[in-house]
Amino acid sequence: MKAMVVKKSWFSSILEQREVKKPKIKDDEIMIKVSAAGVNRGDIIDVVASDEGVCPGLECAGIIEAVGRNVNCCKVGDKVCAILEGGGYAEKVAVPANLLLPLPDDIDLEAAAGLPYASCSIWSALFEMCDPKTLKDKKILIHEGANGIGALAIQYAKHMGLTVIASTGVDFVLDYGASNLRRNIECCCTGGKVVIVELHGKECGRIDLARLQQHHTEITVFDLQSRDLDYKASVIAEVRTHLWPAILEKKVIPAVGNRFAMIEAQKALDLLKKNDGTGKIILYMDFEKTSGHLKGE
Repeated sequence: MKAMVVKKSWFSSILEQREVKKPKIKDDEIMIKVSAAGVNRGDIIDVVASDEGVCPGLECAGIIEAVGRNVNCCKVGDKVCAILEGGGYAEKVAVPANLLLPLPDDIDLEAAAGLPYASCSIWSALFEMCDPKTLKDKKILIHEGANGIGALAIQYAKHMGLTVIASTGVDFVLDYGASNLRRNIECCCTGGKVVIVELHGKECGRIDLARLQQHHTEITVFDLQSRDLDYKASVIAEVRTHLWPAILEKKVIPAVGNRFAMIEAQKALDLLKKNDGTGKIILYMDFEKTSGHLKGE
């Protein structure tokens, strides 16, 4: 099968197309014929840090092509999306069945490819430590609301009963990196929480410890990629219960920014590095043709 894999040189690491062996599924796994993959900052790290020949990709959407003998939660032909340990930039990928999320038949699989990683990050960063019943009328400030995670977080927050605002005195702040840390702390009311998602750079921020103590503010840095499979499976289960009904009922809509052909995966990563654009970057399954231009939704 075709895949985009890491090519190492003396000075850089880039992605190139290669023919690789089709993965084999274990008894508790399923095989997905990939329709599209979401592009995440963790993919950039994987390209730099991984060995020659490794295929990145932390999430995908597609159609189930085969199921292991112990799998009874889905069947061949079902549309699904999943978080991955890598391998999403390929025509097929083997995935533990407990990392899947079901999709309705009429959904755009390309758009759905950007849902699982962001949904799990949002749940773990914001809702995992809270009783969902206590969130009604709480206030949240979400930075970078136009990007892939931010746009989805706004919709999920409203679905969970939170009030999304852009002013001071909030219960939660969701941000990407620590460059706004001091201002985020100042925005929090007593007992508020600052959640930093995907701190993949060397960003740092100055903080006032006295204010933290006085207002009982909690700071959390969250990264889904570094957690083990058991944790990820538990998050998938919580997302399926609490957030996924909003996807299935189309109350939450994927926010897609740019779409690239799979063969243009390196171009997609380069755009993500620039942090230029809105919505999620998606790679749709085409190893032959280039898109010629950025395709937004």
